[in-house]
Amino acid sequence: MNALRVALCLAILCLSFPGHAERLPNIVLLIGDDHGYPYFGFMGDQNVVTPSMDALAYGGVTFSVGHTTAPYCRPSLRTLITGLHPIQYQLRLNEHIDALRAQSNWESMSPVEQSMWTTVHKANGMATFDTLPKLLAAKGYVSWQGGKWWENSFANGHFDEGMTEGWDMSTFGTDAFFHELMGSDGNELVRETMQPVYHFIDRHAEQPMFIWFGPMLPHVPLDAPYRYAKFYADMDISESAKLYYSNITWWDEGVGNLMDHIESRGLLEDTLFIYLSDNGYEQDADVEYLTDSETPSPGLAGGGFTGKGGLYDLSVRTPIIFYWKDRLTASFDESSLVSSLDIVPTVLDLAGIEAPEDLKGYSLKSLLEGSRDILTERNELIGYSDNRRSDAPMGSRAEGYYLRTHRWHFLWYADAGEMLLYDVTVDPRGRRDLSASRPDLVDAFRQRIEAWKLDMGMPEAIPIHE
Repeated sequence: MNALRVALCLAILCLSFPGHAERLPNIVLLIGDDHGYPYFGFMGDQNVVTPSMDALAYGGVTFSVGHTTAPYCRPSLRTLITGLHPIQYQLRLNEHIDALRAQSNWESMSPVEQSMWTTVHKANGMATFDTLPKLLAAKGYVSWQGGKWWENSFANGHFDEGMTEGWDMSTFGTDAFFHELMGSDGNELVRETMQPVYHFIDRHAEQPMFIWFGPMLPHVPLDAPYRYAKFYADMDISESAKLYYSNITWWDEGVGNLMDHIESRGLLEDTLFIYLSDNGYEQDADVEYLTDSETPSPGLAGGGFTGKGGLYDLSVRTPIIFYWKDRLTASFDESSLVSSLDIVPTVLDLAGIEAPEDLKGYSLKSLLEGSRDILTERNELIGYSDNRRSDAPMGSRAEGYYLRTHRWHFLWYADAGEMLLYDVTVDPRGRRDLSASRPDLVDAFRQRIEAWKLDMGMPEAIPIHE
């Protein structure tokens, strides 16, 4: 029976996509780190140099209006590996942690020991979830992790191999531990080496592979070497833009080198590349975040305040690209509202695996095939953040929501009574607040958000930022 199901899945793939599908596709998930949606050549930027990303976009199915599930990395990445919204993930994780704490000697621990216990067990809690590598393994996939990974070890995500093998807990409580939290040795991907992913590909060329390619780029430190910085050295743009754009080109070359290696092994036609960023970012060419003081402005590390950590469209928007050579017909979709919630259902659909019932996203397979599907046609995207951008490096606690339609973007900090409504078609950066002149829309959007909270099982605000 299992052999028959596999044969049927392969037959479906052959009918759905041009060409002869002899094997399930390799899946390469390309995750930009703090890459704002405007800063690609294919999105119209006149300064940034992104030839590899442009090639993916021009040859693939590109959705220009994609959204992540959080304006910062860890909750967003949890969605990409489980398909769950950060709220769903956190509610389940809280139950798991509460059960473990009840069985521990919590009361006898010192505050430092309690903090360490909580940090470790929250990360290890990922192992209790049905992750994408775990689900794909049922169809014979082998999986590899490299880059950003906040969950202690690749094994917690059910990867077979990876670069993040675990944290050095001797650094706990020091500034050095933040490097461990973000992914430890995984952060060396592209910045220091590509060999681990090359070796994985070479050893598993005959099997379907899932690759988590999430280098810490263009994320700070903004320290791209001269071979990338040279493109911007003489441009009439701000110094902070030169630094950020150089990191983008560094990321872009990493993508190109990965594609070249896969092509050199004869696997390009058997590989589906999926790109998106973990959150938005703001660094326009004419804005300067460098200062003459010894302490740089907050924007140098996090970009502008309408980008990462905010609730603007620029805070969560990302292009989402599906590139599969000779199997997908290239198109540029500027109308569909798609979400990072859709990545796991789409991958599982293409692999012939039934998605868990509790996933909030949709398979985009019909859109990839060029047909419209009412189930994947959204009229709105709603998001939540427990964080507000501030002068503090990691922001401050908040209860914030946004609602995005094809025309409108509404953001609402319920804890402070702050709101903003703007028309993204004429004011994409939200510089003109129309909330006072359109109380009808404000009321309607707030009601939709309240209904969404109930659907998510979150009548009250919960922390998802760690």
